[in-house]
Amino acid sequence: MRKSFLLSGLTVAALAAAALGWQVWQPQPVARPSPMASVFEASDAYQFDPPAPGSYRLNRIKSAPDGRVLDIAGREHSLHDLTRGKISLVSFVYLTCGDVNGCPLAMSVFFDVHDASRDLPGLNEDVQLLTISFDPARDTVEAIEAFAYPITSDEQAGDKLDWHVLTTSGSPALTPILDGYGQVVDRSEDQETISHLLRLYLVDRQGDIRNVYGLGFLDPRLLLTDIETLLMEEAGA
Repeated sequence: MRKSFLLSGLTVAALAAAALGWQVWQPQPVARPSPMASVFEASDAYQFDPPAPGSYRLNRIKSAPDGRVLDIAGREHSLHDLTRGKISLVSFVYLTCGDVNGCPLAMSVFFDVHDASRDLPGLNEDVQLLTISFDPARDTVEAIEAFAYPITSDEQAGDKLDWHVLTTSGSPALTPILDGYGQVVDRSEDQETISHLLRLYLVDRQGDIRNVYGLGFLDPRLLLTDIETLLMEEAGA
C-alpha cells in the first residue's frame, strides 16, 4: 500500500507540474558532429576533400553475397544475418600480410574509423565494421581472436562501432563470398604471400553494395561522408 501511495503521489505531482507549465528536466542527447568527417583532420596522403554529405547519390552496385563465416568464438553465422539491418564497411584481409599498401592499410583505416566513432554519438546503432580473412588456413578462429583482442578488450568499446572479425571454414565456404563481392585473390605463385587487390566495400542496411574503395580512396573522411550520405538518404533528406 505504501508503494502504491508513493507512486500515486508522484503521478499527481507530475500532472500538477504540467498544469502549471513547469518543465520536467530530461537529459538531452549529445549532438553528433556534422559533417561527420570533421572528426578527422585533412591528410597529405589524400589530394582531395570529400564533397558535402548528401550532395550526391550512391548507386546500388549489386547485392552483397551471403555465405557462412566464423566469428572469434568459432560460432558460424550467415553473412546476410550479420550485415542486414546496419550499414557495414567490409574489408578482406589476411593477417600475415606485410604489404604496407595492402591489408595493414585497410586495418589501419578501420582502426581510425573505429576510434573516431567514439566522438560520433549513436553511430554504433547504425554502422558496423566487418573484417573477413581470405586466408582461413592460417587465419584460424584462434588467430582472429588474438587479432581482435585490442578491440574486444577496449574499455570504450561500447561507445564505438561494433567490429566483427571473421574467418571461414575453408575455401569452399570462402570462394563464393569473394566471387560475390568481386574481391580478387591469387595465391597461385607464392603460398606465403597472397596477391590481391586492396578493396573496402560499403554495404547498406538492405544488403546492397553502394561503393567500393581502392588504394588512394581509403580516406576515413570519405568513408564517413558516404555513410552520412546513406543516413541522410534513409531519412529522406
